[in-house]
Amino acid sequence: MKTLFVNGHVWDGEAAARRRADVLIEDALIHAVVERADASLRHDATLIDASGATLMPALVDAHGHLPFPAGMTYFTQLDDTPIEELVLATVHNARLMVDHGFTGVIGAGSPRLRIELAVRNEINAGRIPGPRLLASTPTLTATGGLNDTGQMHQGRSPCAMVIDGPIEARRAVRTGYREGVDLVKVNLSGDDLVGRPPGPVVTLAEDEVAAISAAARPLGLKLAAHARATDSIKLALRHGFDIIHHADYCDDEAFDLFEARRDRVFASPAIGFLHNLLHEAEGFGYGKAALESLGVAALMDANIRSHTELRRRGIKALIGGDYGLPWQPHGQNARDIEHFVHYLGYTPVEALRCATRYGFEAMGRARDLGLVRSGFVADLLLVAGDPTQNVKLLQDPQNLLGIMKQGVLHKVPLTSGRVAHAA
Repeated sequence: MKTLFVNGHVWDGEAAARRRADVLIEDALIHAVVERADASLRHDATLIDASGATLMPALVDAHGHLPFPAGMTYFTQLDDTPIEELVLATVHNARLMVDHGFTGVIGAGSPRLRIELAVRNEINAGRIPGPRLLASTPTLTATGGLNDTGQMHQGRSPCAMVIDGPIEARRAVRTGYREGVDLVKVNLSGDDLVGRPPGPVVTLAEDEVAAISAAARPLGLKLAAHARATDSIKLALRHGFDIIHHADYCDDEAFDLFEARRDRVFASPAIGFLHNLLHEAEGFGYGKAALESLGVAALMDANIRSHTELRRRGIKALIGGDYGLPWQPHGQNARDIEHFVHYLGYTPVEALRCATRYGFEAMGRARDLGLVRSGFVADLLLVAGDPTQNVKLLQDPQNLLGIMKQGVLHKVPLTSGRVAHAA
């Protein structure tokens, strides 16, 4: 099967600007990127007229919560939702993400151990539509830590794996591996936006974090941390975590640790969550008084300061802002690209790299995904206009003229036609 995009422009994931090019896809791979396709490339290909559009790599959300059901109204709703409904929500949101141009999602805590990995397996088998998914464990947390919603006076099964001590830490990692996860998500700190424990509190001990890392590494599992507190960020960095979510309160030592590891670690600001709380959540109970009591503005300021400095130091950042909540539903995930430009000082092209090339690199696919380059897997978007000048184009699915995953068009452009022979 051959597909040829003609008459358009290409942003390849690396360059400072798009350029005029035709792109030939053969089976699952990008076969050629040339200024003008000759007759040999056109022969027996499905032609897609890309005039006025830009072909670019597909998007990756690195802080994905696909199991979040629509209309969540309270913090423990995940705990109270039957697993069947959570599975259906994951299937629905997987389809929604690829409909919005995301062919990669990195899980950030499956509410039950097998939910994400089961949906991942169905996607990989081609039985349901969805992005490439790194399936996560439930969040690993300590007794009394973030997501430990257990109660002594009545039963509740937290959407977390509650661990205390190195033995339980190793067991949780190995259990996740046995069941088939790709990634271990760990809550190293609390969160002011939830309550107890607050964001500045580190909730796991050094020996527990060391045990998690030591167990995960030989098994090839990636490690992601919820880390708002300064010391929790440094814990994650010292113990080789791959993705540091939030990283709001960095001090000089944390910046230096990030910089020393910049070839292998990724920062994930999750700034979309804070933006939406401040500006779009009033109708969901987050009025001015509530935001002030939670310190959201101060947290946003800290996040901006930390990630502006991390950008300056060359740390690779990833988009993904805790989408899936009522005031920021799935499908709006591409807004994070604009937030990187508006709040953190990225150029449009730099922000696009965070959403494409770096996302696939964080998924372990740097050698075959995230670039429009010969030999790479064809996960591509055909976007009306020039997203290297206007990243907001990616927020409207009507601007996504074509969506391709693994060389197959999930969304077929209207300007396609079959030619039996070269013109």
